[in-house]
Amino acid sequence: MRAFCGDLDESKSCLSIIQRYDTDKFKPLVNYLNGKSKKTDPKNIELLAWLIDLPGRPWEMGKSYSGEPNADPPLSDTNPEAGELGTIEYPTGNPPANERNTPAGIIGFTGIPIGLQRENEKESVETKTEEAGKQVKKGRSTKRLAATVVLSLVLATGGAWLWKSIYTGPDYSGGCMYWSEDHYKPIACDQKIPNVMIIALDTVKVKNFRKITTPDTITYLAIGKVWYSKIDNKFEFYTSGGEHPIVYGRRLKPITKYIIDLYIHPGTITNSN
Repeated sequence: MRAFCGDLDESKSCLSIIQRYDTDKFKPLVNYLNGKSKKTDPKNIELLAWLIDLPGRPWEMGKSYSGEPNADPPLSDTNPEAGELGTIEYPTGNPPANERNTPAGIIGFTGIPIGLQRENEKESVETKTEEAGKQVKKGRSTKRLAATVVLSLVLATGGAWLWKSIYTGPDYSGGCMYWSEDHYKPIACDQKIPNVMIIALDTVKVKNFRKITTPDTITYLAIGKVWYSKIDNKFEFYTSGGEHPIVYGRRLKPITKYIIDLYIHPGTITNSN
């Protein structure tokens, strides 16, 4: 022990040397015991033999060690001083249950120095902390995966609906239609809407019949393409002819240059001689 710790002062006990010894210097022995290193210094092997009370100490090159007790007595101090390791006799001849797995008769010996115990405890805490961190990362990854799946489903559903609306067009299976503000909408004939008249479906009107909500954009190019109606001294303009969409029995009239000059763009008429 003194050779391992480098403290050859005979006045000091082995226990006091271990307690003052730097725990980091026990790492080579810990690595050897844990199988992290296959070779170690002979003094580490001698210390290990002393710790487990291996018979036949000291260790010698070429000597066979079977682990069985032999004639060589274990090392112990016959007259330990205060604070030193020594032997103790038990009335029944056997040590207590909590000391039976320790080298026989060594007072306060747990099999591993205090420094090594603390080092092993530190490594155990670090291992548990690392495992906990992995569990947290795993939980976060699972949540991200779930969010990605949900978002993909939402986008796929919305894309399918948009594709259906753009490429398949309105659903004409209902067989009827009604006027909604500025255009016709298809509807089932047995469906009812308050204060709205349901009429037979005309797919041409559903696609092309619109009320022009910005009449100031109408020019002479609209002649032959735009129709109008005058109700209560108010003009309404539409993209197709036929019957008025709300006032049934009133037919729409084709727009003329006169209507454009007088009611859409008044004041732009030029007098000619």
